[in-house]
Amino acid sequence: MPLKKFMHLLANLFPNSDSGDNPMAVKIFHIMSVVKDFFVTKKFNKNKGWPVVQGNYIVGNSNGQIAVCTLTTDALMKQIAQWNNVAIVGKVYTPNLGIEKIILNIISNPKIRFLVLCGKDSPVFHTGQALQSLFQYGIDKEKRIINAIGHYPVLRNLTVENINQFIEQIELADCLEEKNIEQLHQKMLELSKMNKKPFSKNNTSMHSEIYPDQEEFTMLKPGGKRIPLDYDHKGFFVITTDLEKKLITVKHYYKDNKPGYLIQGHSAEAILLSLLQNELVSQLSHAGYLGAELNKAETALKLNLKYEQDQSLKKPI
Repeated sequence: MPLKKFMHLLANLFPNSDSGDNPMAVKIFHIMSVVKDFFVTKKFNKNKGWPVVQGNYIVGNSNGQIAVCTLTTDALMKQIAQWNNVAIVGKVYTPNLGIEKIILNIISNPKIRFLVLCGKDSPVFHTGQALQSLFQYGIDKEKRIINAIGHYPVLRNLTVENINQFIEQIELADCLEEKNIEQLHQKMLELSKMNKKPFSKNNTSMHSEIYPDQEEFTMLKPGGKRIPLDYDHKGFFVITTDLEKKLITVKHYYKDNKPGYLIQGHSAEAILLSLLQNELVSQLSHAGYLGAELNKAETALKLNLKYEQDQSLKKPI
């Protein structure tokens, strides 16, 4: 609303006094002008709040000294987040982007001085072991965590200064694989008694670094031209389900309609992996189509729905 119209509105809402003045309208207009100027001149940066990056975590007491990583264990998070000196508790799966988020959220809060590592480690990514190695051995010149055994333990989106600050600021309380809530609570109490001062070298320039939330992607619109099934020279597939047996059946035919292979199972993923391993699919689009259809078939079996290939799921008649 233009200011002139806003002034007229105020004048109508608040009649003039006997002296001809309108102090209430003037006061409100002054307040609104100040607010307007604030929003015009003030540059808000959502990353100046805390935590600075999104993730699978619960924020507790932001003034607390303890951050907790439960690795892949969900059950510990809610209770730990309620403890007084816990600033943040979260899960992590990957030894690269996952650890980067932990580092950014911790070094942006100088009050956090401890990281408690607990819960079950990922048997695939070994993120807990990677965090142990980061504190024990550090990183090499490629920012790879030395002696980490998980998949691609490289902190490529962080500066060396970010990583060094994390190691210097934080004391690791290693309780890897510990899921006993009483044992963990006792550990938190021990750490709280140490009462460390906030870290004095908080890196304020880190906001200029790239966050996983701010990575620049090229946007693509959903959709595209569907490739006919006969485009794959390896043949085509007919997918059916048996609700009583909870079974998915996939029949493979060659391009000349001759029968090829038969595979039956309960898992969409297992069936698709078998098709790929036996090189029965030559096109990425065909593999994507099969993955979607097999997943739909598995969903139908779980929810007792009627499955027909290339059709929406329906309730059985």
